[in-house]
Amino acid sequence: MSTYRPLDATALTAHLATLPALSARLGGSPESWTAREVSDGNLNTVFIVSGPAGSLCCKQSLPYVRVDPGWAMPLERTLFEARWMQTLGAAVGHQIPALLHLDEGLFLIVMEDLSTHKVLRTALIEGDAPAGFSARIGEFVGHAGFATSWRARPFEDLFALREVFARNLSLTRITVDLVMTDPYRQGCARNRWLSPALDSDVAEIQSDSVLHAGVTRLQERFLGTTQALLHGDLHTGSVMVHNEDVRVIDGEFAIFGPLGFDLGMFIANLVMNGYALPDRESWMQDEISLLWSGFCNAYRQSWDGNTGCGDVGSLATPEETTHDQDRFFREVMRDCAGFAGLELIRRTMGFAQAADFAAAPDTAWEAEARRRALHTGRRLIVKSALIEDIEALLDAL
Repeated sequence: MSTYRPLDATALTAHLATLPALSARLGGSPESWTAREVSDGNLNTVFIVSGPAGSLCCKQSLPYVRVDPGWAMPLERTLFEARWMQTLGAAVGHQIPALLHLDEGLFLIVMEDLSTHKVLRTALIEGDAPAGFSARIGEFVGHAGFATSWRARPFEDLFALREVFARNLSLTRITVDLVMTDPYRQGCARNRWLSPALDSDVAEIQSDSVLHAGVTRLQERFLGTTQALLHGDLHTGSVMVHNEDVRVIDGEFAIFGPLGFDLGMFIANLVMNGYALPDRESWMQDEISLLWSGFCNAYRQSWDGNTGCGDVGSLATPEETTHDQDRFFREVMRDCAGFAGLELIRRTMGFAQAADFAAAPDTAWEAEARRRALHTGRRLIVKSALIEDIEALLDAL
C-alpha cells in the first residue's frame, strides 16, 4: 500500500517506473516518457502518459472536488470505479476501457488510453458523432444490467456486490442532492440558471407541489430499487467514440438501483442536444429509439439464454417468461421517463449544467431550448406512470 499523495506529472512518471508491467507497456526509459494532464470532469485528475511503445491513462482521486477545492471529498471514488470495471468486464468486454492497475493507497487507477477517441458530448456539439452510437450504449446497459440482476446471479453473490457498492456514500449523496433535491429548493446556493430569461420558469418548478410529489416517488425508486449495478452518471460526457468503437467511462458513481436511471439520464442528454441545435430533433428521436431497442434486445437475449443461475424466475415457463419480460420493460420505461425528467431539470437549473445549450445559434434560441428542457422534464416526471413504451416517450418529448 502506497502512502497517499496527489501526483503531478513528475511524481506520476516516477511511480510508474517502479511498476514493471506498466513500464514495459510504455517502453523505453522513464526519461523518454511524457505525462500530459487531460482532466476534464469535476472530481479527479487525469493524465495521459506516453512512451516509445505505448500510452496509459492514469486517474487519481483528490481529497476535494477538482473544480471547487473548498468542497471536501473522500478519496475512495476511484476504488469504486475500479470495482465497477472489475465487476462488469466479463459482461461488457471492450465497451469499457481495460483496467491495467489499481493502487488502493494512492487511489490511482491505470487503464487503457483512449486518446484516439473523442468525448461524445464534444462530438455531438461539433456534429461528427457516428450515427447509431446510441444502440451500443443500449447494449451496454442491457448486458451490464442483466449480468448484475437477480435473474443472472444467486442472491449470495449479489448481496456481496451490493455491500461493496452500498459504501459509495459520498457520490450517491451528490446524486441525491444535485439531481433529485437541490433544483427544487428555493434559495439553494448551488442552483444557477439563465436569468432573467428563466426566472419565472424556475419559480414555477420550485413551487409545483404536483411535480415535487413525482420527484419524491423517483427518490424512493432510486434509493429503494436494486435491479442491477448502475453506472450512476451515464451522460454524453461519460462516453467516448471513435468510428464504430463506443466506450463507457467514469463508473465512479456506481451503485445498485433501477436500470431506468442510467437510460433516462442518457436520453435527457440527447434531448438537450436536440433542443439546442435546430437540425437535431429528428436525429435525436432516432438515437433514442436505437438506445431503447439496443437495451431491450441485449437484455432479452441474455434473459432468454440464461442458464438458471439466479434466484428470480427459475420456475417460469416460456410463456410466463415472455409475460415477465413485457412487464419488466414497461416498468423500466416508466422509470426511464421519470429519471430523464430529473436530468433535464438539473442540467438546466442545477449545479452541473450541460454544455450543449451554449452551442445554440443565439441567446434567444438557448433560452428557449433551456425552457423546453424544464417543461419537458416536468411533463416526464408527472406523466411517467403513463409512459410504458418508446412511442409514448417520444410523444412526450
